[in-house]
Amino acid sequence: MNANAQTPTPLNPTPVPILQSVAAAYAFFISHWRPAILAALPFTLTQAAILVLLMQIGPDGTHNDALATLAFGLTLINFVTQISFTSSMFRMAVRGDYGGWLHLKVGADEFRVFIVSVLVVLFTLIVAVLVGMFWLAFFSSIVGGSLERAGVDPEASGFDLVEATAYLTAMDWGFVILIGVGCLAVMTWLTARLSLALPATIDKGEIQVMRIWPLSKGQAWRIAAAILLTTLPLLLLQVGLYELIGMINGERLLSSTVTIGDTMEQPAGFQRYGEYIRWFGLMAFLNYPVMSGLYAYIYRQRVAAPE
Repeated sequence: MNANAQTPTPLNPTPVPILQSVAAAYAFFISHWRPAILAALPFTLTQAAILVLLMQIGPDGTHNDALATLAFGLTLINFVTQISFTSSMFRMAVRGDYGGWLHLKVGADEFRVFIVSVLVVLFTLIVAVLVGMFWLAFFSSIVGGSLERAGVDPEASGFDLVEATAYLTAMDWGFVILIGVGCLAVMTWLTARLSLALPATIDKGEIQVMRIWPLSKGQAWRIAAAILLTTLPLLLLQVGLYELIGMINGERLLSSTVTIGDTMEQPAGFQRYGEYIRWFGLMAFLNYPVMSGLYAYIYRQRVAAPE
């Protein structure tokens, strides 16, 4: 199947309505919260079971082989349920399809969702690596220039990159941040351009990756704005809820210490980030339908006949 073929679907010249798209995303969840929760059950339960097992195994690597085997098996089941749940939400949002046990299926749609998800992730990772390498090279050159201006030989100093940043001026940091923002903008633009792949795949019954590229032509920043305005309340709500539960409980719910090497612990910021990622997974019953509703609404708007 040629994933690079152009879509024959006529495009709606009307710009993507940002606030209307955000409202439609939350409206979809409000009107579908019951089937969404049912469809999320297998994924959420296996996700929670995996987290419990990982805490039992412990960060030091000492574990029971039976627990490790069980965790691996649950991870495979969790992956299948995640793909099925994702497909279920898009089937509801795009086609109004509520079929399957708990609204879940394992069939052609789910296989296509899996393939498209892998392709999108791979494409995004490749671009992210290239963009990250560009930013790191630029950052290194700025640091090297700052050392030379200070009369320090970059090769003989023995400084690592972090230590050498002490020589950066405010203008140096300005350039570094500016290029960093530019790199982030590239990734944001790419995410917006690829965001319609899953609803298009469900709608067409065919793998759609680069075929959907024309659908977001000239609309990437409007789509990106809709994504940002949709996800920001979700993040604030869920982070706030997690921190509140931690305060009431007296300890962080999903805290785990990860060691790097023999003695060095993972920085607190990275530990906190890991906790939030695990928590967002447990809140999939909210996140997946909201984002599916958003992408499906934008997709339908882009392929709708102009009024």
